[in-house]
Amino acid sequence: MPTPADPTPDIAERFTTGGWAFTPEVADVFPEHVRASVPYYDDIQDLVAEASDWLLPDDGLVADLGASTGTTVHRIAQRHPTRRLRASLYDREPTMLDRAAQTLTEAPNLDVDYIPADIRRAPLNHGDADLTLALFTLQFLPVADRFHVLYEAHQASAPSGALLVAEKVRPPDSRWAEIAADASHDWKARHGITDTAIRAKARALRGVLQPHPETTLTTVITQAGWCAPEVLFRWHSWCVIGAFATPTGL
Repeated sequence: MPTPADPTPDIAERFTTGGWAFTPEVADVFPEHVRASVPYYDDIQDLVAEASDWLLPDDGLVADLGASTGTTVHRIAQRHPTRRLRASLYDREPTMLDRAAQTLTEAPNLDVDYIPADIRRAPLNHGDADLTLALFTLQFLPVADRFHVLYEAHQASAPSGALLVAEKVRPPDSRWAEIAADASHDWKARHGITDTAIRAKARALRGVLQPHPETTLTTVITQAGWCAPEVLFRWHSWCVIGAFATPTGL
């Protein structure tokens, strides 16, 4: 009887311990990989797109800090086909932005500026953003760099602008942290990620992914100048937080 073929190795299995990076090879499979790796990823994307109903007016500007392959802005543009929208997409991996450009050719209502830059070091090129996004971006940065990025983003926001941040956070109580880790593992397994790939990704992210408690994130957001942070979504270690540029929008 023939033996079954070994499953195709997950992209995470190609990295050494602590060696995860957003390489061109990752860019090639990123949409599928992140959808299977981040619990409720599509629900979070839907939440962000729906929030743009209120936060991104006609001729509005969305700034996506760590845009990867452009999924979020594409979903927003699809939701508002009658609105003319502008977007500034930042990513330090040019291959990610190349994939985003391919995706966003399907959004004729969108004018896009693709900016290959390390947002920790380079100044932001946009101004008066109506909506600023940092989805699963800040979690890879030290807290000091998160503050810098959020501060610069606040400086580049319109007074009426808003911020949406999605992050993996660390429950401060070890009991909840254990539950969160196992629940996330189970979720990934139910969505087709093998135990080998789950362990490989965890090893590859050691020292690269830097989750902090939710309170640390909200503190950094407010210290950077953003107002009224609000948890919009939470599932164990995964959350979305929204904030506004000013208390009154003026």
